[in-house]
Amino acid sequence: MKDTISNLNTASSLESEPNVGGKSSAIGNVEGNMEKRARLSSSTSTTDVEQDVEKAHGAYLDDLVTFDGADDPANPKNWTTARKWTVTMMLGCTTLGATFSASCIAAGVTGVMKEFDIGREVAILIVSFFVFGFILGPILWGPMSETYGRRPAVLLPYIFFIAFTAGTAAAKDLQTVLITRFFAGVAASAPVTNVGGALSDLWEQKTRAIAIVLYSFAVVGGPTFGPIVGAAVSQDSSLGWRWTQWITLILISTIFVVDVFFLPETFAPAILTAKAKRLRLKTKNWALHSAQEMEDHGIAEFFEKTVRRPLEMLVLEPICALVCTYNAFTFGILFLTFEAFPIEFSENRGWNPLEAALPFLAVLAGMLTAGGILIFYNLRFYIPYVSSHGGKAAPERRLPPMMLGGVMFPIAFFYFAWTSNKDIHPANSVVAAYLLGIPFLLVFQSGLNYLIDAYEKYAASAIAANTIMRSITAGVFPIVAAPLFHNLGVDWGTSLLGFISVALACVPFLFYRYGEKIRGMSRFVGNR
Repeated sequence: MKDTISNLNTASSLESEPNVGGKSSAIGNVEGNMEKRARLSSSTSTTDVEQDVEKAHGAYLDDLVTFDGADDPANPKNWTTARKWTVTMMLGCTTLGATFSASCIAAGVTGVMKEFDIGREVAILIVSFFVFGFILGPILWGPMSETYGRRPAVLLPYIFFIAFTAGTAAAKDLQTVLITRFFAGVAASAPVTNVGGALSDLWEQKTRAIAIVLYSFAVVGGPTFGPIVGAAVSQDSSLGWRWTQWITLILISTIFVVDVFFLPETFAPAILTAKAKRLRLKTKNWALHSAQEMEDHGIAEFFEKTVRRPLEMLVLEPICALVCTYNAFTFGILFLTFEAFPIEFSENRGWNPLEAALPFLAVLAGMLTAGGILIFYNLRFYIPYVSSHGGKAAPERRLPPMMLGGVMFPIAFFYFAWTSNKDIHPANSVVAAYLLGIPFLLVFQSGLNYLIDAYEKYAASAIAANTIMRSITAGVFPIVAAPLFHNLGVDWGTSLLGFISVALACVPFLFYRYGEKIRGMSRFVGNR
């Protein structure tokens, strides 16, 4: 397995810098060694490989393999803008496959109920088990990406994602369906876990937020188009719920084939390791090594980064705990709509399953609007501020869009709640769904950016804590949706969510005012 992973990295000829939570020591040595490194001249006809071999003969200080200067074209941060966007969109589509799989099968819950003679509360577990797999997945794939690189940490799990999706489609009993859905979720979490780091490998801080927003457009297409496609397939008696999985299988298999041939490696330490291996073989100088090869990849370090530290930050860090809680609520709401919309539009208003899924397009439109707001904020306010302050900005500068989202969430909830009566024109509920999409992206994306900027060195652990929290709520909310809305009604059930969103809306305002002081007391921030 290790040789297979190494070969995947070696096959990718691209080199990059690590993300905020990765092994930054390799990049730190680039500038420090740059002036000290002896330069060997070569003729214009010398190939790149020959140049590397020449430089390997005593040109790397302490035999430490680094990039060949700050403008090395092998560094992804030096790629052309067009190439960066191409890779960003590929990463977005790869993640879309995972989110599409999570939502597409939701429309097949009724078919699962009929085939296996079970209640709705049990059938909805086909959605929840998949998302619960996202809790375990990051513990495996995060460290794998920092040891072997982004490319193998995405592609190898994707193979299992494809296999378990096929298993769900062909399952003969409910137990098999639930087991394959869980392990498909574990594997599908790989791109969700690692793409954030890959984008940090490509983009500088001041432009990264825009890249993440545009990447998000591809990602949110999964949970919004998935229910529509699933409903169209499920209501066709000749296809049924199993075809939600066959269609998903076709989609993710296509994505995988494209990625195998065209998705490059972007993680600098892993690429420099591949470069060092190539040079050792060419020069027979076995002392050549990368900084990553000197790092500790033991079980203790693995447990510290992926389990103990994220849980410790959730308990002891007010910023991490509250932002993760708000993000988890936001992400859970998206998955709750998989059950809420059929209840509101199908049960209450009498729409067929496909018609009842169309309001997800309104949610998507709201997310696209939020993306425009985020891009405007970054271009008009954040980037100019960073440029005028020496390339730095306090993490709290990420919060204004989240503050706007905090105000809009209760408005959207209460609007949806009190226009849910079937005697009120359904256009009001569709507009409310649009309004729900706006704060979802504003809160979720700004919260992630704030965690990354606030914790820097421990950003990977903060994001892991966020992933754990949001996966729990995304799995639980669909289970509680039917009892919530059937017992309280759509009006009071949604109002309850609105009251919760009012309390959580205080989070970005609190940290915008006191965030710097709170960070100053944290042992996970700066050099404390």
